[in-house]
Order: sequence, then structure tokens, then C-alpha cells
Amino acid sequence: MHVERRDRWLTRLSVSFLAVALITAVAYFGFCALTSGEVGKPSAVSCSDVMKFAGASMPAQATGASCTDTGGWMDRGYTAEFTMPQTDLAQRLTTAFPRVRLTGDRAEGLDFANSQETNEARPSGQAMFLELKATYTAGSTARVTLEAFNS
Repeated sequence: MHVERRDRWLTRLSVSFLAVALITAVAYFGFCALTSGEVGKPSAVSCSDVMKFAGASMPAQATGASCTDTGGWMDRGYTAEFTMPQTDLAQRLTTAFPRVRLTGDRAEGLDFANSQETNEARPSGQAMFLELKATYTAGSTARVTLEAFNS
């Protein structure tokens, strides 16, 4: 009788150990499948989706827009690049991107960010962080790069 009870206990222990090992292996391979391949690789995305996430609109006279999803499996992130005239650049960008403020005025261009925005003031579903960089190019244009992301 005593040996029979010990055998049942050993059987239950063995089955439990086997179940834990099997569940761990399945979870590991599932995680690897999720995080490999296309997840986390930059891919083209609609610029209207990027502007919506940034709480912005594409500025008037912006040309050559290119938008990319740069997010990973746990975060959202987008990059938008476009060219626009330098005329009234700071005013036009703050109008199109109302959540950012001018943070730097350099000889090469302008920098904007939403660094003063509190998390409570951030509209639901929109990016936590916005960084906008305008770099003056040849002629009277500027190349603008937007990074909108959560972390």
C-alpha cells in the first residue's frame, strides 16, 4: 500500500514536470515566431495613418512624402519625411503639428518636440513623443522628418 502511494506521487510529479517542459517549449517557440520575420522591420505605411497618430496634418505644399512604420511588437512608431518651402517654415509646421513647439533654431534648420506636453494632456490613441526636424536644403526648400512614437 505504501509503495503504491509513492508510485502515484512519482507519476504525478513526472507528468507535471513533462507538462511544464512542454508548455515552456511551446511558449518559447511561439515567442520566437512572433518576434522574428517581419515584426520590427520598417515598412511603408499610409501617411494619413502617421498624421492621425501624430495628431497632425500634412503641411500645405509638402511634396515627396514618404511614411514608414518603425514600431516593434510592443510599441508603435512612425517616421514621415517630406519636402516643403522654407517660407514661414516654423509657423507652417506648428500649424500643421499643433502638439509640438520650437525647441531649436540652428543654421542648418529647426527642431520641434512635444517635450512640455504632459501624459494627461496627450489625446487618447496618439503618439506619446513627437520629434520634428527641418533641415534646410539647396534652394529654398527644407527636408522635414517627423518621428512619432510610444515607448
